[in-house]
Amino acid sequence: MILILGGTREGREIASSLAARGFGVLVTVVSGYGAEMIPPDVSVEVLVLELDTCKLEQIIDDRNIRLIIDATHPYARVITGIAFKSAGNKGIPFIRYERPPALTETGTSTVYRAETYDEAAELAVSLGDTIFLTVGSKNLKPFIEAGRRVNKRIVARVLPDVKVMEQCQSLGIPSNDIIAVQGPFSLEMNLTMFREYKAGVLVTKDSGEIGGTDTKLAAAASLGIPAVIIARPDYQGIPTTADIQEIFRQAEGNFAGVR
Repeated sequence: MILILGGTREGREIASSLAARGFGVLVTVVSGYGAEMIPPDVSVEVLVLELDTCKLEQIIDDRNIRLIIDATHPYARVITGIAFKSAGNKGIPFIRYERPPALTETGTSTVYRAETYDEAAELAVSLGDTIFLTVGSKNLKPFIEAGRRVNKRIVARVLPDVKVMEQCQSLGIPSNDIIAVQGPFSLEMNLTMFREYKAGVLVTKDSGEIGGTDTKLAAAASLGIPAVIIARPDYQGIPTTADIQEIFRQAEGNFAGVR
């Protein structure tokens, strides 16, 4: 059986394609929302849980996993490290899919790069009065803390998940500054949101075009809003491809026995 670490559009596409080719596929996601995004007509098993090394290696043993495909978000550094280590411990192949980055030079908007969330937070509060965050729900705290110190407004655009909403509220973000909606968004939708919330600076990950980074940056450029992009983690030494077809070739060729 093939184990796919999912939660992304590419993860769903890979799972669907491999299942259609006759492979047994098990997909893990970290939330019920992630599970709901997998079409019901796709013949895969889905597990909803947050993995650690112990849990993952137990799954490998119990389900006779013969190949791990990491199709998580480009910034899911922790789970990628866990999965790569577990695959090595169990002596099974591992490959990571990484979506191509977005182009980051757009129009006249000033684009800044930050290596860490803390650095991005300090930079953002120096650039605008309303910080429009599109960095996910797990990385909000540095921005909340930096914003409070200098009395800046924080607007968070996050997934429409109950736990995510509760997390935002527990950090003290007012309900009217939480935008709970599934992306990616068009240029026009981003323009509307940035205008409506009077965004002074955009903070984003480089989630690639498939994640809507290009349209976010284009909207910011159009409105003259500076953008802070958080650098992707370094995955040096981890087998990685930006070609989904390479994933299929490995499953069909080197690992044909995982059916």
